[in-house]
Amino acid sequence: MNALKDKRVVLWLAGGIVVTALFLFPLFSTDTFGFVEKIIGKYPYAAPLVIVVSKFFTALFAPLPGAPIAIASLTFLPWWKAALYNFIGSEIGVVCAFFIARRFREQVVAYVAPLKKIHEWQDAVSRRKQFWTFVAFRIFSQAAFDVVAYAAGLTKIPFRIFLAAILLIDAPIHIAFFYFGGLAIRYSIYLTLFGGGVLLLLLAVAKKRTY
Repeated sequence: MNALKDKRVVLWLAGGIVVTALFLFPLFSTDTFGFVEKIIGKYPYAAPLVIVVSKFFTALFAPLPGAPIAIASLTFLPWWKAALYNFIGSEIGVVCAFFIARRFREQVVAYVAPLKKIHEWQDAVSRRKQFWTFVAFRIFSQAAFDVVAYAAGLTKIPFRIFLAAILLIDAPIHIAFFYFGGLAIRYSIYLTLFGGGVLLLLLAVAKKRTY
């Protein structure tokens, strides 16, 4: 059991490294940066598709980091477009996570998210089903793994409450993050990278506590 758990941890870490490298490398390479700009200019639907699909998978497979995708999209796109595409991908991902947990339960959920953490959230959600309590859980999950969707799916909480909570929290968080991130890019891309680095560090700390 421990060997299997260690193997999963290694796979999640490797996946996180790959996602981080793919989306942040163009920011440090002049040639790659220019190439990405040309692709976005030539194929206007490429950026929305890549961002939405990528954010969908990072929301569905909770240990994968979504911050590199947000930082890269904010660098190449206007802040409101980056916010919109990231928001759409994330919300589709968490809704799918909710229904996966509700339909297939722990046997499947264990393969896509840390089950121990999910059970902690599940117990909390089961004890308190009030709307605002779930909203508070959603706020906390923004700073750690997005496992609340799986935890909620394993409970009897109505989908309408789940959906209302994530929309209430995620929409203003996305607007604030991308708006102020866009301001940071206007002054210096290095300021944005620094903020992104801090965000990734917080994510790494959250991962360590989860496991």
